[in-house]
Amino acid sequence: MARTVAKGPKATAEPPLGRKDWIEAAIAMLAEDNVEALRVDTLAEKLGVTKGSFYWHFKGREDLLYAVLDEWRLRMTSEVQALIFDRSGTPWERLERLVRIAISSRADVPGGPFEITLRDWARRDPKVAEVVRAVDAERIAFAAQLYREAGLNEADVQDYADAHLAMVIGIRMTLADCENREEIKRRRRISAAMLLPRDRIGEKP
Repeated sequence: MARTVAKGPKATAEPPLGRKDWIEAAIAMLAEDNVEALRVDTLAEKLGVTKGSFYWHFKGREDLLYAVLDEWRLRMTSEVQALIFDRSGTPWERLERLVRIAISSRADVPGGPFEITLRDWARRDPKVAEVVRAVDAERIAFAAQLYREAGLNEADVQDYADAHLAMVIGIRMTLADCENREEIKRRRRISAAMLLPRDRIGEKP
């Protein structure tokens, strides 16, 4: 359904909203509020369209929510992995890149407000909880791969992979979100001190 915007005596048609537009709008809203607050009419108002536009792409609110969940799954797994390997570098540089992706001011990064909202949703919805557990397992496995490639002993690999996910989520919850560059640098220093154990290479289990 095309939107029209008055422009002088005539009206010009704008391109219709796509499925991705609705998903991105929902992600932005979920980064600021809980799942219960997400309403189709509220999203439509924010986007400046009627609800009829929404139903071109989704069966209903639940369909949108699960599309958002699937988008989160992709961002936290395959898309993050692609970002890590899109440039050449040493295994330690890849681990540093993984930390930098998480420790930023963006709301949709690993451990950010958007993810925290989804985790809260998972506490009350078994289907969502199952997806979150699967995503966490894949993220931990990927971190373990990076630590293994960096040369950690196998006995340490799993511990640091588990700690990485816990740190990424925890530091966003315990430190106030802000866009201050120095604060972001401080978070990265804390994370690097705990998650980039170069001194443990070669130690025996």
